[in-house]
Amino acid sequence: MNLLKNHFTIFIFLCLFVPLSATAQGILSLSPSTGSYRVGESFSVIVNLNTGGESVNASTGQINFDNSKLQVVSLGYSQSIFSLWTDNPSFSNPAGTINFSGGVPSPGFTGASGSILRITFKGKASGQAPVNFLSGSVLANDGQGTNIADGLKGALYAITPLDSSSEATTITNLKSESTKGAERPITTPIITKWSKQLNENDALTIEGLGYPLAKISVIIQKDTEELTSGYTFSGFDGKFRFTYADKVKTGYYNVWARNIAEDGNQSGLSDPVTTEVIAPTFIKVGSFVINYSTIIIALVLLLLFIISLLLLVWFFYKKTKKQQGIEISEAGQTLEKSFKLLCSDIDEHIAKLKKARVERNLTSEEIDFLEQFEEELSQAKGVIAKEIRDISN
Repeated sequence: MNLLKNHFTIFIFLCLFVPLSATAQGILSLSPSTGSYRVGESFSVIVNLNTGGESVNASTGQINFDNSKLQVVSLGYSQSIFSLWTDNPSFSNPAGTINFSGGVPSPGFTGASGSILRITFKGKASGQAPVNFLSGSVLANDGQGTNIADGLKGALYAITPLDSSSEATTITNLKSESTKGAERPITTPIITKWSKQLNENDALTIEGLGYPLAKISVIIQKDTEELTSGYTFSGFDGKFRFTYADKVKTGYYNVWARNIAEDGNQSGLSDPVTTEVIAPTFIKVGSFVINYSTIIIALVLLLLFIISLLLLVWFFYKKTKKQQGIEISEAGQTLEKSFKLLCSDIDEHIAKLKKARVERNLTSEEIDFLEQFEEELSQAKGVIAKEIRDISN
């Protein structure tokens, strides 16, 4: 019975600390992702859903737009893939936000380009106007509502002034381009590699394919902050690599790229890519850097080692109870002392983790995990202590 109990304890620990993996595939995006429009001109943007081959029955999103450059005229969802709405899609021009939360009955929707919402914007003032997802979810039709969102792709629009001088300049430039081969349009670059998730203070790096031997302008926006930019150069094969000069902070970073030829001719903007920056998984206590996963794995391995040792002692105890009763008793006492020292060390590590909360706020998942770990650890201590008493007596 004790043997079964020990194996059950091992099973519980393995279930608790071996994470389950899920494949995230859903992508929310805005189409078109780029475009040039004049002040006062209205244009439509579609919120699209790519389910990645999975069946989906619900999705939510909060979109932010630059309300100094754009205003929402209307939202259309009569042709939406969703027929059920928790709340009808809504917008706020003063806040610069759009919200939606909709769904469809089983068997759900599966597709690469499902239209959720049509947004009609009007240009207010000239400049670059970013439109990005602040948050979003894609819920699988699996009976559990698993969030399979794997990408939130925003957009960047150019709003140009509407006056006679700018129109004349535009016409002149178009005529000039038709006669100058050196100023013909060049291709838009493609960002081929980026990190979908980074820890705070990591380096944000992108790689891509652009115009050969061209200057590559890179535009970065964190959440709803002002746009920043940098540049790099492509090689003979058009490949380029760019590393953002600043260390990233918690939030979402949207990145675009464009080619700039030697003659100054510019391409359109690439499709945006998004990187989520999260709080680091390690904390610093005094002069020590503690990694949560490293500590948890070490503690579990130590506990499993103690349990295995107890099983070994129990086995030999049953075989040699009559012949070596005194030695087993002494071994049990020594094992009990060692176990108490180990428990003391584990409690000390847990105390350090709690103390580390002053360094940064733990996430709700981390807090729940720590509380659950303490509870299960307490139960495991009780089981092991009982086994030690059984062996020692």
